[in-house]
Amino acid sequence: MSHQTPLRLPLLTLSNHYLKPNTSTNWFSACDEVRRALEEYGCFLAVYDSVSPELNIDIFQAVEELFDLPTESKLRNTSEKPFYGYYGNISDFPLQESLGINIGDAITAEGVQNFTSLMWPTGNDHFSEIIHDYANIVADLEKMVKRMVIESYGVENCYDFLDKSTTYLLRLIKYRTPKLDESNVGSQVHTDKTFLSILHQNQVNGLEVKTKDGEWMAIDMTPANSFLVMVGEAFSVSFLS
Repeated sequence: MSHQTPLRLPLLTLSNHYLKPNTSTNWFSACDEVRRALEEYGCFLAVYDSVSPELNIDIFQAVEELFDLPTESKLRNTSEKPFYGYYGNISDFPLQESLGINIGDAITAEGVQNFTSLMWPTGNDHFSEIIHDYANIVADLEKMVKRMVIESYGVENCYDFLDKSTTYLLRLIKYRTPKLDESNVGSQVHTDKTFLSILHQNQVNGLEVKTKDGEWMAIDMTPANSFLVMVGEAFSVSFLS
């Protein structure tokens, strides 16, 4: 990642208020823009106003509250699946700490309450409400983009099957400030094995993506309502190849 190019990702406005499947020229135009962006860059920045400024503030405050818990509390979140549990104090990447929440559980009030009870045995209703609201809204964005790509390739009959077979992970990640003798690299170079990954940051840049030409591009995610929508290996093989 020694070289960064000044290229900029496409910035697309995706709004549930005016983008309704198969109802307007706005929808069909947006489908084409999403497909072209993913074919060219493998990702794009989405301006998604369904996450209100208030919820945007609340979600990052809730995440901070979660990571402020004692390590023994966070270790109660365990899973046999990679990245679904708690990860921290990893020698190769000491700056990173993460907690995974099965977003299938996060979409339901009961599922959120189960996770919250692990972290706060005495309860934390405010945290539960924020996670539940946010998870549902981001899941809606994933469904929208997935439908757009599928319809743009003319295989809309596949959508219901793919949607029903999709599982989700809401992964909360915190990067601490490196010490003077530490590298500022928070994560290793990798590709996601998913269909789609959606990233949302607290207006702190640092993410880089590699273009198909082999250039590294620094991503500007300072707008509070911007989300990086990235196609994973599963979607690339199925559709974009």
